[in-house]
Amino acid sequence: MSRTANVDERGPRKCPRAKLVRPPDPLTVVEANVNVGLGNAIYIRGQGDGLSWDNGQRFSRSFGGTWIWTTSKARGKVQFRLLLNDKTCAKGEDFAVEAGKLIEMAPVF
Repeated sequence: MSRTANVDERGPRKCPRAKLVRPPDPLTVVEANVNVGLGNAIYIRGQGDGLSWDNGQRFSRSFGGTWIWTTSKARGKVQFRLLLNDKTCAKGEDFAVEAGKLIEMAPVF
């Protein structure tokens, strides 16, 4: 009895090349701890990472009175203000956060 090996007619198999994976960009996080009541939301306006002083980006609501805005596209410093319903600015000066860092705040409107 003769045995034949299973040979792929296309030739020898090639090993897949390893793909270089770029590490993820650091996450920049702005966390606002404030209870704004039902039906209201926190927005951010500013400069850096596509932010605009003219139109705000909405925060995501977390637990309780915590609101979070994140980005992995920021480079350098991000300057910003927080707004209630993208209309009423929080009291005080503008804020800034370095790319890849977390800033926690308790804004007053």
